Order: sequence, then C-alpha cells, then structure tokens
Amino acid sequence: MIVVTGGNGVLGKALSEQLAEGGEPVTLASRHRVDLGDSAATLAFFKAVKPRLVYHLAARVHGLGGNARYPAEMYTDNIRINTNVIDAAHQAGCEKIVAVSTVAIYSSDAPKPVDESSIWFDQPHHGEKAYGHAKRGMLAQLEAYNKQYGLSFAYPIMTNLYGPHDRFDPVYGHVVPSLLVKFHRAIEEGTTVDVWGSGRAERDFLYASDAARALRMIAERHEGPINVASGTVWSIRNIVEMLQRHTGIANVVWDDTKPDGELLRRYNIDRLKAIGFAPEVSIEEGLARTYDWYRQNYPDVRMVA
Repeated sequence: MIVVTGGNGVLGKALSEQLAEGGEPVTLASRHRVDLGDSAATLAFFKAVKPRLVYHLAARVHGLGGNARYPAEMYTDNIRINTNVIDAAHQAGCEKIVAVSTVAIYSSDAPKPVDESSIWFDQPHHGEKAYGHAKRGMLAQLEAYNKQYGLSFAYPIMTNLYGPHDRFDPVYGHVVPSLLVKFHRAIEEGTTVDVWGSGRAERDFLYASDAARALRMIAERHEGPINVASGTVWSIRNIVEMLQRHTGIANVVWDDTKPDGELLRRYNIDRLKAIGFAPEVSIEEGLARTYDWYRQNYPDVRMVA
C-alpha cells in the first residue's frame, strides 16, 4: 500500500495519476479523510492503512505575499503536520517515507548553484524564513528517526512547481498560477495584467508531471536530501513574455514598488541526474498546458488552500 498526503494539490494530482498506472494500491490522506494536524487522528489513519511507502506532500503553502503575512501559521501548521505524519509512518511500520521539502530552506547567500550541502548554511531567505525553518525541522526529524528507528527516507527539495490543479490565488499564491489568473482575468475583463516587482528575479520552474516522475524515481533509487529542479532558470519577465505570446495579451504593467523576492535561485541537480532524471516538458509548453487547463476549467478551479 502507498499513501500520498496532500494528494489534491498540483504535485499530488500528478503523482496520483502516475501511481495509478502501477499495480500497487494507493490511498490519499486528504483533509476530508484525516486531519494531519491532529496527532491521534493521523496515527489512527496510518495504523489502519499500514502503508509500505509514504509520499508526504501535505503542507501549508503560500507564495511570497502569504509567507510574509502569515509566518506563524506557516511555521506552526507545517511543524505539526510533518511531526504527526513522520511519527505515524514509523509507528505504522512504513518501510520508507519520501518527505517533500522546498528550496525555501536555502539561504539567499548560499553558494550558487545551490547544492544539498547548503541546507544548514545560514538562515532561509527572510521572505520565507518561517516556512523554510519548518521544512528544515522536518529533515532533522527524519534524520533522528532514521538513526534511532532505521526509518528509510528521501528528502526531495522541490523548486517552483506548476501545472493543472494548482492553487490559483492571485494575491498569496505562487508566481505562475498567480500570473495565469491575472492573464485570464485580463482577457475576460479587457484589463491590464499587473505584475509584482521588476521581473528581474530568476527562478527554476518544473512542470508537475516531471516533478511526479522525479519523486517516483527518488523513491526507488535515492536516500536522503536531493534537489528536484529543471537545472535552468528563467526570469519572471521571461515567464510573462511567454504567457503574452500564448494569450495574445500586450498590456502588462510592472509594479516595481512590490518586492522581487530573492533575485536568483539556481540549483545543482547532479544527484537528480545521477538517478537518470531529465525534464520532458519545456517551460513554454508547460505554461501553455497549464493556462489552457485553467481556462477550460474556470471557474471550477482551486483558488485557495
């Protein structure tokens, strides 16, 4: 039995679809089935299911704006969820847990391209410090459970993911889904697209189906921390220009009074390459697929967590 927590999100949907093609039963630990913030309920769920393998994707997630506004809940909610899931997986006899982390754990001053040896280097970026510390704490717990109980784990450190079934929040969401909402709204209402910052910030983006494939390979072939990224960076301005080409929208207004966030995030993916992974979906194709999915499914899309 395989358990996937956070199975209704952008990565969880892609992973669940791929796992369904295999022969092993998959159970989703959705918030409708179990409150992962409740330790007793989480333990009861895991003991009833008795998973061999756990993909732990569930998290309280925001973009730059939400991380700045809700640091207490970003830290506390994620610490509580991670603590409960890892402990329950151990007590239920799980063989391995693939616990998904984020590049927000890294300091903006870490040597670039950032590799896994920089996890504990300095503080996480100030704009995501609470979330980054919570995810660092998850690694500390995994290492402790591995040392004391022998729990096998992988710790994928995910870059910016995007794709269908994302959380399309134009205020507190991540950059790509937020932009898609704004572009779609501009088409529907005949307005401009207002974008935070100058567009100079550079990010590594990975399409959800590629990220899901990477997780499956990591579960089979890797132990410990591993960066999961495309290995290529694009500026936010590049992303906006790609969406302009796809949608035909010309009117974009840049609000440089808003923060850019960390200007460069580039990651070393040697460990990921070593297990045979390479992205299959280009950034332009992925953006087009995601925008078209949003347009076809609007308004029945997930706007909030």
